[in-house]
Amino acid sequence: MLGVKPALPVVFVDLLKGFFAPTIAIWLNEASKASGGPDYFWLPLVCGLLAILGHSFTCFAGFRGGKGVLTAFGVFLALAPVTALLSFAVWVTLTVVTKYVSVGSISACVALAGLSLFGYLAPDIYPHDQINEGILAIAWIVAIFVIIKHRGNIKRLMNGTENGFGKKRKKA
Repeated sequence: MLGVKPALPVVFVDLLKGFFAPTIAIWLNEASKASGGPDYFWLPLVCGLLAILGHSFTCFAGFRGGKGVLTAFGVFLALAPVTALLSFAVWVTLTVVTKYVSVGSISACVALAGLSLFGYLAPDIYPHDQINEGILAIAWIVAIFVIIKHRGNIKRLMNGTENGFGKKRKKA
């Protein structure tokens, strides 16, 4: 592991690519509607999901990328910022308490799905009312996807061999 300092630019880039994919789609959709064109309200959702999948299955690393958590956080910051920030609070809390990033990541994505259900039932939370159903669907897809991508971490957690902050590495 290289440490926190070298990881910060990676965190920043992953977050931004997730944020800008749906944001640019929102801008394009607004421009389309303003010029009398059709409303592609689904476009930000698709672009966000593609950013997560592109991160996780990047062609630059033999289609073996990251787990998509930070990119998903960026996507939801653009689409549902309140839900994203509440999920981030879950991530911070559980990562600090358990000392495992994987526990925080999995829990935050599950919280994202649950909070999206709440957002669907209370649509005033989201700035883009037409996409509440899509946000709900994408949140559940992301939660399931992240759990699947973390199956190795889950196995190590169950075996007591997962690496954590401030914990000595255990052998498998």
